[in-house]
Amino acid sequence: MFTRLLTRPLRYIFAAIALAGCLLLFVNQSLTGVQAARQQAAAGSTYVVDSTADTPDADVGNSACADASGQCTLRAAIMQGNFVTGPDTITLPSGVYLLTRPGNDDATVLGDLDIADDLTIQGAGSGATIVDGNGAVTGDRVFQILSSAKETSLSGLTIRNGKKVATFDEGGGLYWEGGGGHLYLHDVIFESNTAYYGGGLYLNYSTSGDVVDMDHVIVHANTATAAAGGVGVNFGEFAAFDLRNSQVYSNTAYEGGGLYFQGTPSFGLLSAHIENSEIYSNTATLSAGIENHSGSAVVPVVIWNSHLHHNHADYYGGAIGNYGTLVISNTTLAANSASISGANSAAARGGGLYDYEGGQVSLVQSTLSGNVATSGGGIYSELFIHNNAALTLTNSTLSDNTASRVGGGIYAEGGRIKLFNSTLADNRVVVPNNIPDGGVGGGVFITGTSIVVVQNALIADNTDSFHGGLEVADDCHDLYAAYHLTALAANLIEATSYCNIDGNTPGVISGQSPKLGPLQNNGGSTDTQVPSAGSPAIDQGDNTACPPTDQRGFRRPIGLSCDIGAVEVGPYVYLPLILR
Repeated sequence: MFTRLLTRPLRYIFAAIALAGCLLLFVNQSLTGVQAARQQAAAGSTYVVDSTADTPDADVGNSACADASGQCTLRAAIMQGNFVTGPDTITLPSGVYLLTRPGNDDATVLGDLDIADDLTIQGAGSGATIVDGNGAVTGDRVFQILSSAKETSLSGLTIRNGKKVATFDEGGGLYWEGGGGHLYLHDVIFESNTAYYGGGLYLNYSTSGDVVDMDHVIVHANTATAAAGGVGVNFGEFAAFDLRNSQVYSNTAYEGGGLYFQGTPSFGLLSAHIENSEIYSNTATLSAGIENHSGSAVVPVVIWNSHLHHNHADYYGGAIGNYGTLVISNTTLAANSASISGANSAAARGGGLYDYEGGQVSLVQSTLSGNVATSGGGIYSELFIHNNAALTLTNSTLSDNTASRVGGGIYAEGGRIKLFNSTLADNRVVVPNNIPDGGVGGGVFITGTSIVVVQNALIADNTDSFHGGLEVADDCHDLYAAYHLTALAANLIEATSYCNIDGNTPGVISGQSPKLGPLQNNGGSTDTQVPSAGSPAIDQGDNTACPPTDQRGFRRPIGLSCDIGAVEVGPYVYLPLILR
């Protein structure tokens, strides 16, 4: 052909060259068009969804969000956002977006909606914009955020009916892969999703400093076959997690009905917080509200200014089961329960808090009230092998907790328990006729190898009763003479007949009622019991051991000495947090 070309007139040669040039120009223009689309997206593209259909984008290379009918669907918009690099925004109007494409891929064509690049999805409000995973049909979750998506924000929408239930599947509503990124959720509802782990959502942190920020989020009616009915979190080495102004309720799992934290992060300068939130009406076999395996001595998991109530576990930890390091501050644990009927009823422990061996818990300015369990109505401190659980209560109140066997307020089986300027009052053991033994330790029951230390503590008005018999005063009860309570500084322990006390025994006020008022709002963020005028607890504390405020945040001392217990009596002066 080359020889024949040479014999033709020169104009044909020039024409051939011109044609080749045109083809090359066309190819270059096409490549330039794709590059232009990518560059445009890098500057940020906005896609406005105009259809509730679940159809894919017809051509991701043309930069237009359009399915085969020319409509911009949610799936098509995400596919466009994934194709080009850079932050994109999807505006999602009110309506129900029902997923209908069975299958499993990471390309957003089938099954769930896979987010692979930086993306913001803005709905019209969580009550108006609903993304329904239709898991019974698709067999998949609703959203998956891949590690390549470094900045993702979802707001103003409900995520529901996702389903990912094969063994070890995670995140029924949403699964986030981390990867050194930031996930922001605001005004989002996760409801009626199901998974093996993390019924509502599962956050799988990497080792690269991932950040999850959840504000005004509702997680309810989700189910996990194994753990984390509502929220599952697997921390990497460096991590930040913040759940605030949110509600986690009516979720179900075998363990960790509401939330489940695992992983052993060092946290570095980052942290894990639950703030100004409600965790309630969750159910589990173990740890109904929260199960915590995370935190460190340097940076613990923190629950602050929150309310955990009406959670129910069959065995351990009505509100919280702790196996890690946890600080609970300005928080109420109320009306939680750990109970199961039948032959295993004696194993139900820790209606409010169950602290397993190795668990470290610090309760500060917090209240446990109205919690119920077979043993340890308020708190159960476990002994397994090494006896290294630790529990410290500072400026806190345990009141009106009930056990049906042993330890109305606290069951101290193992570890070290410290009560500093705290009140343990009006707790009880009430043994029904169907339980053959028990009936001791209305306030605190000491057994195993536990060590209980009290300092400026008030323990009074706790009782026990057996099979409908009379109530007996029982503030402190140890099983054998080898077990005892160690007193430091000054303390008021009203009934000491069943308790061996060592340490500063002259500083113990016994046989006198502290004249406590009812458990109610006396100021501050948690309910307290205030000693009435003439109480022997007033001005009898040791100033060197008193914190600068009481449970409510009011200044200590008022008068010459601080008061014993969680509340300082007198003309109240609120001390700002920055000065405490």
